[in-house]
This record gives sequence, C-alpha cells and structure tokens, in this order.
Amino acid sequence: MMLSRFTSGRTTATAAAGATVPPHSRIEPVEDIRASFIDKFQKKRIEDGERPAERAVFRKQHGAAKGKLVVADTCPKQFRIGLWAAGPYDVWMRWSSDAPPDVPDQRNNTLGFALKLFGVNGPTLATDNPLAATADLIFQNSDIFFVDNAQEMAAISSDVESQPFTAIHKRSLLILQEMAKQESSLIATHYSSTLPYALGETIVKYRLRADNLIQVDTPGPSPNYLAEDLKKRLKAGAISFLIEAQQFVDDSVTPVDRATERWEEAISPFVAVARLDIPAQDVDQAGQAAYGEGLAFSPWRTLYENRPLGSIADARRISYPASAAVRRSLNGQSMQEPDQPR
Repeated sequence: MMLSRFTSGRTTATAAAGATVPPHSRIEPVEDIRASFIDKFQKKRIEDGERPAERAVFRKQHGAAKGKLVVADTCPKQFRIGLWAAGPYDVWMRWSSDAPPDVPDQRNNTLGFALKLFGVNGPTLATDNPLAATADLIFQNSDIFFVDNAQEMAAISSDVESQPFTAIHKRSLLILQEMAKQESSLIATHYSSTLPYALGETIVKYRLRADNLIQVDTPGPSPNYLAEDLKKRLKAGAISFLIEAQQFVDDSVTPVDRATERWEEAISPFVAVARLDIPAQDVDQAGQAAYGEGLAFSPWRTLYENRPLGSIADARRISYPASAAVRRSLNGQSMQEPDQPR
C-alpha cells in the first residue's frame, strides 16, 4: 500500500455498516469532535466553576519527570528518519489517567504517558508555535482504540453517555471495558501509540516499555497509589524505557484507519528505535508538578517524516491545541512552547 493514500489532506472515514451517525458528523466529524470535547465538556466544567482549568482529557496527573532520549544503536537504518535521525534529546514527560483528579486510582481508567522532546530541528506540523524546537510523543496503555475512525468518534462523542453508539457497536463497548484496566505501577505498564505514524515512506506503530524487569507490587490503599509508586521508584534509582516500532505489512493485518484492530506482534515484530533514560529524582521537588501541568502535548507537534496518520489523528490536530489554549488562557500560563527544558 502506498503511503500517499494517507498524506493528502484529511483521511476519508467510512462508518461501520449499521452505525448511527448524526448528520453533522457525516459532514464534518473533525469539528464535531472538537465541539464535543471542548465546548460540551471542557468549557462546561469551567463554566461550572472548575479552577484551575483542566485538560479536556487525561486530567489526573500522576507525576512529571525529566530524562534523556537517545536513538538505539540497534535502530535499523531504514528507521533513522526525522526524529530518529538525530538526538539525543532532553525530555520532559507526564504520566496521567483519563479521569478527574479526585477519582481514586483503584477506579479503572486508561493511563497516558506523554513525552516532550527538546532540541528538535523543525519546523513541526503543529498548528501553534510550529517553529519551536520541540516534538511530542503520546502513548496510552492500550494498543487499540474504541472506535475505528473520526466519523465513529464523532458519533460516540455526540451521544449522551455514549449509550446509543455502544448499543449498536458492541466491539467498542468491549474495548472501552478493556481499556479501563487497573495497573499496579506506571513503570511496569506497556504503552502504545495506539494509532499509526509515518516513518519516511513506511508506516509504524510505537510501543514503550520498561527496559528491565520491574517487580510489580499489589496496589496500595491510597487513592493516589500510582503517583506514590512513581515517586518511590524514581527516588530509589534510574529507570529506562525502550521505544519500539512495529512496521506496516498490509491493510488487511495492519490497518491504518481501523483503530479497533490490533497489529499482531506475531505478524509484525517490534524493533527497538530509541531508549528513554530517566535519572533518579524527586518528582515532588518545588515546581516540578506545576511544570508538568503547564505543558501541552499534541501528536502533530512532530516532523513531517514522523507525522500521525488516519482520520482520528486528523481530528486531534484541531482538538489538542484548542483545548490547551482554553486551559492556558484561563490559568494565566504561557501560550508559547518552552524554548528550553526546565
């Protein structure tokens, strides 16, 4: 399959047979997703008195840390493109849950792990501050998504409590239940890009996993045990993750715009691309958590050679910076990307 199918403008998404899709979603799903997540959810919370303003999604921060990302010696030559042709990069990272800050960690929610790379030779594809020397990598602890494409995403986000959509799309309901799993540690978890990315003229998905065996403790009684576990582990010593790439085979087994379908490792094995080294540190030191909360992440803050693909990625290009602008403006935070890491 030619990569050019996914590079010229917005990807066309076709809803699954029998889907109940509102008329406006068929016309403009990207705008409908923005309106749902920002106007209906984020701004509504602000109007109801939320202070400080929070993100539209992944609101509960567990910790922020600094580190270094280096391209792996074993990274294949054909993968050394864009971000992976340079470095090393200073990195700031943020762990979070897709839940309000007061929800206990014992409640099952999807985890997010976002990296901001500094010293990137741009320009990037970000709609805000594209000349900033930063790039973002966004992961979550699920390698599949609960809808296939932007049209289905617009439908599910338009439904009250998502019930009309999931009543028809049983697979989406099962995946949502799978994504809301309890994790014992932020470090022991495997993270995925979930959606595909270009890598030069090929297509890949990424995985991020701890580089050594991590002893997993039973979740503690604290409602914030994930943050407490992270703090304890990083005080005890350095931690490393591997970033691995899984290469596109063909659209029947590694589909680009059918995000509910897993790319099986038996069909397309993972290959190490880079290493993330996180030195021992105190994540509770003054200002570190606030710095993490002030950072904004977008999958489109990256080089053209490493751009995200698919219709859900198209929607994120608008929604992510729009949500960050709402939050930062109300909180009196800088609207600019940081020039240098903290």
